[in-house]
Amino acid sequence: MVSALHRKLFRDLVRLRGQVLTIALVVACGIAAFVSLRSTFHSLLASRASFYERERMPDVFAHLERAPESVKARLETAEGVALVGTRLVADVKLPIPDLPEAPTGKLISIPDRGLPELAGLTIRQGRLPRADRTDEAVVLESFAQAHGFRIGTRLPVVVKGTMRTVRLVGFVMSPEYVMPANLGDMSPDPRRFVVMWMRRAAVAPQLDLEGAFNDVVIRVQPGASRDGVARTVEHILEPYGCLGAVGLDKQISNYILEGELAQLRGMATWVPAIFLGVAAFLLHVVLSRLVFLQRSQIATLKAVGYSDAQIGFHFLELVSVVVVAGSILGVVVGRWLGEGLASLYTEYFHFPSRLYRLDPSIAATAVLVSVAAAVIGALSTVRGIGRMPPAEAM
Repeated sequence: MVSALHRKLFRDLVRLRGQVLTIALVVACGIAAFVSLRSTFHSLLASRASFYERERMPDVFAHLERAPESVKARLETAEGVALVGTRLVADVKLPIPDLPEAPTGKLISIPDRGLPELAGLTIRQGRLPRADRTDEAVVLESFAQAHGFRIGTRLPVVVKGTMRTVRLVGFVMSPEYVMPANLGDMSPDPRRFVVMWMRRAAVAPQLDLEGAFNDVVIRVQPGASRDGVARTVEHILEPYGCLGAVGLDKQISNYILEGELAQLRGMATWVPAIFLGVAAFLLHVVLSRLVFLQRSQIATLKAVGYSDAQIGFHFLELVSVVVVAGSILGVVVGRWLGEGLASLYTEYFHFPSRLYRLDPSIAATAVLVSVAAAVIGALSTVRGIGRMPPAEAM
């Protein structure tokens, strides 16, 4: 049986449909912003974690002048070290005709067979260089796409003052270069920054590093201190020209990525808060006006036996209907926006996979926060109902 208060609730919703719709849309905007930004943030974290784990992202990075390969054994036995990868790294410049500024970046060696144990590569197109070819290389997919290169393109490469020509045989993604940028760059620029990988045998003679290495990546044991391992690595490699080892938190690409994710996390907090704050204010204004106009009805309801709690709950039901309707719309729109936003971010961040998932807890949190904000906005008005004497019905 429908009570008198429920019939009144329905009439109020119909009579205030314009204001109800407006407030519900404001709530929906706040919920959509919260759901889309928060779900995108968590999806990007999952994409990064999946990429890092699959391609074995190192925990510690160090560059040096030159060390014999025998030093690798000392690093492997250091406390907290789980896995060590040595490689050759050199600065490169690509004097490509018709470009006003030659791209610069890094040339990194990979083992003569297979892929490196750490900082692996995800092949997006083509193949890896053959061990018996010294002129084959793979480059970051973002760099190739920015310049429209294709498999088989030949590029001039300057390494240590000597120019050679290499042929691109594959485009790859690397967990080290999710945000490809050179040290000192204000922001990533795939047109100006290149990362190129070649077989170690093709790189060592030109760098004069046969039987040696000048770069090391390390994965620490579970529970070990990343900073502690970095200091140990510095101590071991100091005689070989190592100026310092850095942890994953200071690695350029990951550092930029962390900054972008922190901004996204911040937006996921204050943007919805603005909309929900506005919605709470509007609900307070509308409810205050409604109570003022219906003070005689409220007094009459008190006179015929309805308690202050019942009447106050009736007005909270009105608020809840508006908020829940806006929340449902906001969750639906937020999921749609989140999928599109995650797709854009994963292209900008250069993740090989787009893992978007809306955690039910995010939607539930959004609804609870919106209801709480609305109730807080309505509480002062509802408390005023208790102080209204039944005599006003006269």
